[in-house]
Amino acid sequence: MRTTILAIAVLAATTFTVDALAQATLVNRPQVSNAAARKMVDACIAFAEKNNILVGVAVVGIDGTLLDFHAMQGGGPTMSETAILKAKTAAHWQRSTKLLEEDVTTLRNQASVWINDFPKAGALPIVIDGQVAGAIGVGGARMQEECAQAGIDAVFPKVPTASAQR
Repeated sequence: MRTTILAIAVLAATTFTVDALAQATLVNRPQVSNAAARKMVDACIAFAEKNNILVGVAVVGIDGTLLDFHAMQGGGPTMSETAILKAKTAAHWQRSTKLLEEDVTTLRNQASVWINDFPKAGALPIVIDGQVAGAIGVGGARMQEECAQAGIDAVFPKVPTASAQR
């Protein structure tokens, strides 16, 4: 009896160890490269120049680390800071800061304020193959999300789906 119990215990311990070892030790996830970040910033600045607006543009990685940034000459001092804060917030929450701002103003969810993020419209997550790979934030007076989207589209153009082609 004692041998049977010992054998079952050893078998159970080995089974759990094998299950633990079978779990993935790495996660492959798309990330925005510095070169892609530079192209997004340049495209957003080109959009701003075309539309006669002044902006600051920041691109961050999935962890919120600043990858690239540019502020147009003549903008106010908050334009730069808000671009960076918005990008970090969009990466952290993995969604548009416009949606976060709506959550805060309607009192639906104010968690982003409580943890000192910056839930103000003007930043979008950068999604590659269905996963957030970073975020782009724009500080300025108007057309911020349009500028951010122009930056994303310049590097990661939307591929039409089969249903959209019909």
